[in-house]
Amino acid sequence: MKIKISKSIKSRKGILLAPIFAEDLKQIPDIYPPELQDFIKNRIKHDNFTGKDENYCTFLDHKDLPSQTCVIAAGKKEKFTPTSARNLGGKLGKQAKALKNTEVTILLTEETRKLLAEFLEGYLISQYDEALFKSGKKKANFHTETLNLIINSSTKDLEQIADKAQLIAEAAHYVRNLVNSPANTVNSEYLATEAKRIAKENGYKKAILGLKDLRKMKAGGILAVNQGCKREPKLLVLEHDGGARKEKPIVLIGKGVIFDTGGYNLKSSAGMETMHQDMAGAATILAIMSIVKKLKIKKNIIAVLPVVENLINEDAYRPSDIITMLSGNTVEITNTDAEGRLILADAIHYATELNPDTIITIATLTGAASIALGHRFCALLSNDEELLAKIQASGNAVDDLGWPLPIHEDYRKEMESKIADLRNHDTAGGGGAGTAKAAAFLEKFTKNNKWCHLDIGGTAFTARPKPYEVKGATSHGLRMLLRYLES
Repeated sequence: MKIKISKSIKSRKGILLAPIFAEDLKQIPDIYPPELQDFIKNRIKHDNFTGKDENYCTFLDHKDLPSQTCVIAAGKKEKFTPTSARNLGGKLGKQAKALKNTEVTILLTEETRKLLAEFLEGYLISQYDEALFKSGKKKANFHTETLNLIINSSTKDLEQIADKAQLIAEAAHYVRNLVNSPANTVNSEYLATEAKRIAKENGYKKAILGLKDLRKMKAGGILAVNQGCKREPKLLVLEHDGGARKEKPIVLIGKGVIFDTGGYNLKSSAGMETMHQDMAGAATILAIMSIVKKLKIKKNIIAVLPVVENLINEDAYRPSDIITMLSGNTVEITNTDAEGRLILADAIHYATELNPDTIITIATLTGAASIALGHRFCALLSNDEELLAKIQASGNAVDDLGWPLPIHEDYRKEMESKIADLRNHDTAGGGGAGTAKAAAFLEKFTKNNKWCHLDIGGTAFTARPKPYEVKGATSHGLRMLLRYLES
């Protein structure tokens, strides 16, 4: 998408979107052309237009303005926050898609200019095209190709803001594309190819570890979960040296279960068709690595992505199996649908050997996270309160919300096994505190390194999108972690 910034309307093509705040109806700002001011005044007089209803939209056709002009109420200035700026951008973006035109001009007052980064993120993220696999004429989704921003105040630094917003939106689209794609398209080899591409484009060090490597390493968690799949498991490692030479790295770990049947603890048929989303954690970390260098984040960052499929055949692992993890710990398998923690545990142990400053894991780990926190907050669990607080604050700043849950000592004990070191699922707990118990399992492998876990089991995929989202993959956690890395 081309973004152009100017102080007056120069194109008569496409759509003109004119958001206006309630307070500006008393004295309409000069940025609105005279003919548009007259139209708004007429709407105030005859249609009782107040600007307070953020869903209100009215149209004007005028020879001196773009072919379609839409005035949209932006609400009250006093309620205009970073979140409402994203929402307004999303509403305008969806309006542009609905009007089916690829060139859009937007009038921006000083209030919107102050929150331009958030406004643009909302607009650009809303342009996501979910019709990934429609063919030919069936591809009906329109998205903006040229975006003209009209701002009659200083335009200093605005191009830089726009460039960054576009990078973040492209990363969000990348996550959505990976997560929304079915497992017969995005498989372990596909993710390995993507990791190689990202490494090459950014000059990262990389390691693409396959079946032979994992067997040699004795990565028992990754190997066990993938036993029922004919495709090889992978452990993908990317390294960005953005910080000082001796600075300890931040290790980002993303769960990459290409498809999760639940194994012999088979999932119910309701919702099975969305289980291609179980690699959302890995997709998020790949997206982060695709832009951290472009964002000039001066940190040493290592991505570690365990990639498997949890399928069923005569070789698949079973409830009651005892496996030996990469760490050397033995684990009793009490539920084959608690597979994500097994591959993450191996990845965490791998990370501990990298002398990390911090380890962060992100995964669609538990359905219990959705039961506890719904579809707006991911669960945050950590062995370091300061780290957790920073990540939560980062999420709050970018409308990528997380909420802390406790890892109680009792939950740690409930993950212990009588016949092995650990068990991967609490069989006696009736599903209670499932998110915390899964985190308690992961914590056992951290070797007391600073660690925080994001459980996006309730937020990675949605049927109730935010104003700037569409149904399906959300990229939840992407902006939260980017903001944390920037800070």
